[in-house]
Amino acid sequence: MRATWMDFYRIGLGVLMIPLGATILVRAASRGALTPPALLMGLAFIGFGAYRLYVGITRYRAFRALNAKRREQ
Repeated sequence: MRATWMDFYRIGLGVLMIPLGATILVRAASRGALTPPALLMGLAFIGFGAYRLYVGITRYRAFRALNAKRREQ
């Protein structure tokens, strides 16, 4: 397993998607237009961003653990 640019891409997108989802929710709520599609879209961005962040960090930790194990041998 190697850490690739895709792992860092996942982490970056996760970091960007979470505030974007929160922004969607706040803007919809501030205009009084918290409709089901706005709510679903905001929560989807937050959830998918958190998932991408989790996957990216998990893969990067696994990569670092594997490299540390190889260095010990």
